[in-house]
Amino acid sequence: MDKLSQIEKEDKILLPQIYKDFYRRCSRSIPENLVGTDLRNHYPDMNIGAIELLEEDGAEIFLESDDFVFMMHQGYMFWYFKANGNPDPIVFGYHENRLKPDNMGCFSNFIKEFYS
Repeated sequence: MDKLSQIEKEDKILLPQIYKDFYRRCSRSIPENLVGTDLRNHYPDMNIGAIELLEEDGAEIFLESDDFVFMMHQGYMFWYFKANGNPDPIVFGYHENRLKPDNMGCFSNFIKEFYS
């Protein structure tokens, strides 16, 4: 069983194929404009780190059990989507000291900036 299948089984989530392709591509080579950004490929407990950031900020813990944090930047920003089977989920981004996450649009558009 590969890592993503294991995550889906353990967390009872459904990751979209578009994310799985992104994950595999980043496993081979990190896109240049993601240098300095932690990816789920190397940090399997990103949801925990995201919750810690929210707690440190005194923010509401808005992450739900099917929210999947897939990137975190320098410990003060993270991006996530609802892993509920949607083939192109909306990505949300949280930035330190904000009250709520921002809607970053669908995953397919969000990742376009990382592919040159």
